[in-house]
Amino acid sequence: MPSAALAALQSALKEVSDLRRADRSATSGTSSALRLARAVGRAQVVLLSSHFERYFYAVNEEAINFINGKAVPAGKLPSALRVLHSKQPIDDLAETGWERRAVKLEEFVSTDAWLWGTGLAGLLTHSRLLVWMKAPKPENLVRYYKYWGIDDIFDEITRTPLTRNRVWLGIQELVDKRNNIAHGDFSAQTTQSDIVRYVDSVRSFCKRADRRLAKVLGKLSPGALPW
Repeated sequence: MPSAALAALQSALKEVSDLRRADRSATSGTSSALRLARAVGRAQVVLLSSHFERYFYAVNEEAINFINGKAVPAGKLPSALRVLHSKQPIDDLAETGWERRAVKLEEFVSTDAWLWGTGLAGLLTHSRLLVWMKAPKPENLVRYYKYWGIDDIFDEITRTPLTRNRVWLGIQELVDKRNNIAHGDFSAQTTQSDIVRYVDSVRSFCKRADRRLAKVLGKLSPGALPW
C-alpha cells in the first residue's frame, strides 16, 4: 500500500501526460507547431518537477505524523535526525543576545529537550527536516534519507549500477532543466522522449523509496506500518 503522498503523486503525473495531447499538432512541422511543442515540453518539465518536489514534503509530513502518533521515544530515532530537528532552535539561540536567551532556552526545552533525554517521547515538527532542501537533486535525496538511517537511498532501492545510474541521471537532468527554465534560459528545451525518461525516473524512485521509508518507520514502532 503506498503512502498518501505517493498516491497523490501518481495521480498528479497524469497531468504531465495530459499536456502531451496539446503537442499532437507538432507533427505538421510548421513554425507555430514547433513553438507549441517547445512550450509544452518546458511546461511538462516544470510541472513534473513541482509534483516531484511536493512528494517529499508530503511524505515527510506523513512520516512525522506517524512518529508523533505512535509516541516513538527519542532513543529510537536516528541521531542525525534529532540533531537536524534541534539545529534551528539552537542556531536561533546562538544568534540571540544573552539578555533574551532565557526565552529561547525555555522554548528549546519545551520543544526539543525530550530528544536528548532517556526514554522520552514528544512531538517532531516536520518542516524542520526539509528547511535546507532547495531542490530534489539526487545528492539532496541521499542526504534526506540518510537522516532516517538509510546510508544511500539510490543503492538501497536499485539492484544494479545501471538502474541506479539511470534513475540518478534522469532526476538530475530533470532538476537541472527545471532550474534553467525557471531562471529564464530560453534555450532549455526537451523532447517527449526526455519527458518519458524523467517520468519513469521519478515514478521509479518515489515508488521504491516509499516502500523503503515505510520499513524504516515500521522498525521504529514494531507492529505498526505507516502505509
